[in-house]
Amino acid sequence: MLIVINQYCDLNELAALLDGQAETATIICCADGVYLTEHIIKSWPLLSCYALTDDCTSRGIKASQTMSFSEWVALSLQHQQWVAL
Repeated sequence: MLIVINQYCDLNELAALLDGQAETATIICCADGVYLTEHIIKSWPLLSCYALTDDCTSRGIKASQTMSFSEWVALSLQHQQWVAL
């Protein structure tokens, strides 16, 4: 499953969404969602979480795991199920 977080959201709502997700879930943080990237990486270390590089750059954010837009497109082709927030 591919989970796209494109806005900052309440941490309780985030926990409700991510708790219990399978280790095969991949999270892409884009737009204002990049502010949550490091919190997600620390709180759910078994999930793959990436921030969109261009969105981090435009907001002055340094994320430990980033992904380019073209990498995101390639990844999206591998996932049939998407959840967007």
